[in-house]
Amino acid sequence: MGKYYEKKTLIEQLQKRAVELGRVPTPEDMIDPPAKAYLGFFKKWEKAVKASGISASALTPTSVKEKAPAVPEISESAEAVANDPEPAEEAASQGRRRYSKSIITQMLLDEFKRLGKKPTRKEIDANKNLPTVSTCLNYFGTTRIGDVWDEILKDL
Repeated sequence: MGKYYEKKTLIEQLQKRAVELGRVPTPEDMIDPPAKAYLGFFKKWEKAVKASGISASALTPTSVKEKAPAVPEISESAEAVANDPEPAEEAASQGRRRYSKSIITQMLLDEFKRLGKKPTRKEIDANKNLPTVSTCLNYFGTTRIGDVWDEILKDL
C-alpha cells in the first residue's frame, strides 16, 4: 500500500517545488510526494494548486532589491482546505483508500507500461499498489475488465 501524506505536507511541498521551478508545478514535476498523492486528496491538480495559494504572478522573477518570499503565502481559504478533514483522510485512517477514475486509469496505464502488456486479473489483484479488480470495475461501471481496458486504451 502506498504512503499517505497530510494535506499540510502536500501543500508545503507543492509551494517549495513552485519556488524551485519559478513556475506553477505540473503533476510531472512532483516526485516526492508523487502527483498521485495530490490527486488522492484534491481529486484535480488545479484544486491542489489553488489550495496551495500558488499563482503564476507570485512566481515571476523580482528585482534584486525586492526579494521574493521563500514560500508563497497561503491564503486563508487554502489553510481552511488544509485543516478541513475530508472523507479521503478518514478512509485512509481506517486503512481504506479512495480512488478516482482518473487515478485508477493512470495506475493501470503505469502497470501496463511496466509489464509491456495488459495485466491479468490475477496480476492486478496480486499487486498491492493497485486497486483490486473489483474496485476498478466499480469505478468504470462494468462487470468486465476488458471493458475497462477498452476505455483506458481508446485515448492512446
